[in-house]
Amino acid sequence: MSPDLLRQRRNLIAISSVLIVFDFAQVSITKISVLGTELLVGDARTLLFFAWMIWAYSLLRYYQYLRAEGDLKITAAFQGGIDARLFPYVFRKIQKDRTGQISRMRTGLHWRYVVAEYDNQTGTVQPLHTGPIPLIYMLWWGLRSAFEVAVHTPKATDHILPILLAIAAPVLKFAKWSGGILG
Repeated sequence: MSPDLLRQRRNLIAISSVLIVFDFAQVSITKISVLGTELLVGDARTLLFFAWMIWAYSLLRYYQYLRAEGDLKITAAFQGGIDARLFPYVFRKIQKDRTGQISRMRTGLHWRYVVAEYDNQTGTVQPLHTGPIPLIYMLWWGLRSAFEVAVHTPKATDHILPILLAIAAPVLKFAKWSGGILG
């Protein structure tokens, strides 16, 4: 992670956290100290509006730097977790040693696997086995893989958590403002 992305991440987490804490703690601002000088706040809504503008700017900057980072390898880690479960399943199903290339294909909610091997005579990759993959298996493997990426790698906390925290700030504000579950 680049130092620029780290800085933007820190700023986004800080402003989002401040907005959430201020909302839950019902903080009212009456005085601000700037370089030892106390300022009396006439309308705290102006400060809150300014904080939300900083939040929007921080979210935009984090997004821009995150995009510039390139491939975060989150999808590859997730797919690798699914494949780690799919491959033994397929080889058990076809009762074959671990040789050949396995690929999976999706059509709507239906998943299929294809086991292919290189044919020396034709010089091409030939499909040898194909079959369905139960949707419930794919869902379970996907959930387990997502859990593993979120808990066992820093990918989720480095890149996804700041966005979730940033989204939580206005969602919680709106829920409290509308008298919803937090009101």
